[in-house]
Amino acid sequence: MIIADLEFHGVMRFYFQDSGQKVATKCIRVASDATVEDVIGTLVEKFRPDMRMLSIPSYALYELHEGCQERKMAPDEKPLLVQLKWHVDDREGRFLLKNVDDKTITNFEI
Repeated sequence: MIIADLEFHGVMRFYFQDSGQKVATKCIRVASDATVEDVIGTLVEKFRPDMRMLSIPSYALYELHEGCQERKMAPDEKPLLVQLKWHVDDREGRFLLKNVDDKTITNFEI
């Protein structure tokens, strides 16, 4: 008997750091098969709807954990599955969307 991969959804919180170093947060519904590339497109629409028609900076999604260096996620990674694995190491973290040229600010807690 073959069981097909089933898609499931979860609501995830994402942070956005703009070039002025302000941080905003939004929750979106994410499918288990949604890639970082898919999620970035949705997040840009949610956080910066005014930027769709302009030249859009190069955004990336970063995984952050307290006491660890940020990790730039690959375009084909699946954020919901990454987050579900955090419990294995008993860690908490966050996902941060930002321009790849900006430094990450670290004065807000995970």
